[in-house]
Amino acid sequence: MRDAFSAFNDGIVMTNPYPVDQVEIVQAPLPDKVVLPLQQRIGDEAIPCVVVGDKVLTGQIIAQTQDVFCVPIHASISGTVAAIDEQIIPHKSGLKSTCITIQSDGKDVWIEREDCGDFLHCSPETLIHHIQQSGIIGLGGAGFPTHSKLSKSLDCHTLIINATECEPGIMCDDALMQHYPREVVRGVEILLHISGANQAVIAIEDDKPEAYRSLLMFNHNDKISIVQIPTKYTSGAEKLLIKTLFNVEIPSGGFATDKGFVCQNVATSKAIFDAVIENKPLVSRIVTVTGSGVVPNNFAVRLGASFAHIVALAKPDDKQHDIRMGGMMMGVDVATLAVPICKISNCIFVNHTKAKPHVQECIRCGQCNQACPVGLLPQQLYWHAKSEHTDRAMDYNLRDCIECRCCDVVCPSHIPLAEYFSFAKALHQQQMREKHKTDVARERFEFREYRLERNKQERAEMMAKKKIELKKKMANDKVQKDKIAQAMARVKKTKQDKK
Repeated sequence: MRDAFSAFNDGIVMTNPYPVDQVEIVQAPLPDKVVLPLQQRIGDEAIPCVVVGDKVLTGQIIAQTQDVFCVPIHASISGTVAAIDEQIIPHKSGLKSTCITIQSDGKDVWIEREDCGDFLHCSPETLIHHIQQSGIIGLGGAGFPTHSKLSKSLDCHTLIINATECEPGIMCDDALMQHYPREVVRGVEILLHISGANQAVIAIEDDKPEAYRSLLMFNHNDKISIVQIPTKYTSGAEKLLIKTLFNVEIPSGGFATDKGFVCQNVATSKAIFDAVIENKPLVSRIVTVTGSGVVPNNFAVRLGASFAHIVALAKPDDKQHDIRMGGMMMGVDVATLAVPICKISNCIFVNHTKAKPHVQECIRCGQCNQACPVGLLPQQLYWHAKSEHTDRAMDYNLRDCIECRCCDVVCPSHIPLAEYFSFAKALHQQQMREKHKTDVARERFEFREYRLERNKQERAEMMAKKKIELKKKMANDKVQKDKIAQAMARVKKTKQDKK
């Protein structure tokens, strides 16, 4: 991939290493089975509401979560629940996660769902709830729950639809806009109604002329504008996109909603159309299969189908391949094609296996600093991340790193800088969690000690008070006894005097 990039001071210019003559969408056949992970990209693991042996319909909710931040899991085919167990999922950790396996009955019978009605007569809260129950998350790769982002953006003034396609080689959004422009624009109108924004901007790179013309043809809303931006890697990053479109800087640690912007992926807009207008939950998506080992194409496939299910449709050659989900830059290496397609699986790269370059020591050339699109200092971050001084790395705004790997590409020593940064972020989060636990434990211990000392002091004060009251009582009793004795003595003396 290194030959496909050119480094400049303002970022990385990239060309598609696997161009195609025509952007198509091939409908993949219904899979024999699907494996649906219950651990979503963000939030808690969903709890199954079915058991092995249950019959399920397409679109039926099969797992829910108690976390209002998350979305439910839907059956992507009709059939029988064959297993609920741990299986390998496409994640950089390579660990297993609890999954529900559904064996297809070959009928693809859909469940009946309550119609949302005319969205213009629905409140934003009703539509947001419907979107949540439809299982929609950000389909650009981040996987952030859409309903949660919309809930925080009811007062925004500008809606941005990200149609930039994150990396070269990925064509799923381009294909989506060419084949479903009406649905995309209609989905944007729904988002405008929910957010109450004054305007919507569909940002599309200038290397997608067919998609641009298709959207223009079906856009008849004065609030929606379609803007072409230069084709440059990382232009789709939220903060960079806002800077490009409106010349507005989102400060370090800040969010787009703080400045009145809300960003959604173009595929998410189409999914919202399907949920609100067509009344269909998110059970499928378009996936690009590309690379030097296959014939590049796009496939509409059900969630939970295996990578092998659609890679076989891309006519792979008989050479040894490396598999990567997502982009060649920001993607995740996958060890086997047996893993399931999930909501964030926008692309599968199937490349001929190549020897990895030997990592050498940093020569302090500074090229990484020039290539960073968000203006960080990767060289300084590298030293702090390598020595696990995460606090110092955070002082250099490590949290703003988008892990685009531009620094990796230009590094002459082939240092995997982004891996160090990702590790440092995870380590810092772990340290913060442990610090929080330690702080809580210390506070509990200190409060216990304070409570014991307070109880001891209160008991001492109570005992001292009781002693004082007892002494007073004993003194009073003595006075009374003396008075009684004196009275008895007077009576006795009176009796003796009478004798």
